[in-house]
Amino acid sequence: MRGLAALAVCWYHFTYGQSAVLKHTGNYGWLGVEVFFVISGFIIPYSLYQRSYRFGDYWRFVMKRMARLHPPYLASILITLFIAYAIFAASRFHMAAPAYGAKQLVLHLFYLNDLVGQPWVNVAYWTLAIEFQWYLFVGLTFPLIAHRNPWIQTGTVVAWVVLFRVFVAQDKIIFHSLPIFLVGVFIFQYRVGLMGAARTVACLGVNFLMMEKFHGQPVAYTSLATGLLIATVALDSRVLNWFGEISYSVYLLHLPIGVGLIGLLSRLPYSGSYLFLIDFAGLMATLAASWVLYRWVEAPSQQWSSRIRFGRAPAKLPQMSRAAASAD
Repeated sequence: MRGLAALAVCWYHFTYGQSAVLKHTGNYGWLGVEVFFVISGFIIPYSLYQRSYRFGDYWRFVMKRMARLHPPYLASILITLFIAYAIFAASRFHMAAPAYGAKQLVLHLFYLNDLVGQPWVNVAYWTLAIEFQWYLFVGLTFPLIAHRNPWIQTGTVVAWVVLFRVFVAQDKIIFHSLPIFLVGVFIFQYRVGLMGAARTVACLGVNFLMMEKFHGQPVAYTSLATGLLIATVALDSRVLNWFGEISYSVYLLHLPIGVGLIGLLSRLPYSGSYLFLIDFAGLMATLAASWVLYRWVEAPSQQWSSRIRFGRAPAKLPQMSRAAASAD
């Protein structure tokens, strides 16, 4: 699901602003971001539960997330900067000179650009900022959502909903997206036996109505469908797992590599069918570059992250697929 979501976002950006037919094929690709959020809403609590997480493990948990995600993220920033200056150096394309300030770049280290009004080097990074806020938030509240007492679980969700309603207009902070993450949280509670089927359906139904009102029908239906698939479908495909493994690298590189190549090729004389070919070339270049980034940066960062442990024996839960474990 992560791999398919990453490909959907890629195709949305590749076809945006192109011919009506091609643009139509990617119209709803942006919903891949909502799929990412639902999966994170499930997989992070699931992982914490499996590892018997306690509040005292909070900073170790944050370190694990940084070790897992930061190296490929920083590498993608360097790649983006290199490509921007390389394209500018190819003067025949008459590209505008890149303008990146020191403050702007330093803020990337802490995912703070949106919060202080500084542009991202890669606009896709805004979702990484929301994801990182989710890690900080769920680490603080996990003992409550994973509590065996249903009243404590319910009270925690109600508090989340209050935060959402207060900050619903602030789309740069986690509280705006809490209902989307909540879909994954409810499925987590169901999968580990913290919530029965009837209460899960009721919670998902109420949450769906809230998403439909404040985020719109496409977000609501996509988020609910993602949650239901996680709850009911056990799919293990070697090909899809490969896309899932490299999905983070795909997301990081699809703009500088894929869109960058498409932008250059589209400056050459072409006919209508040529647009699809250059989009396909952008996708292939993205996948190739993403595999290299995964192989040499992301996979080692996963191993680094796995060495940071909470110090307790993991709980016995159904084993996640290899791709799901790599997303953890």
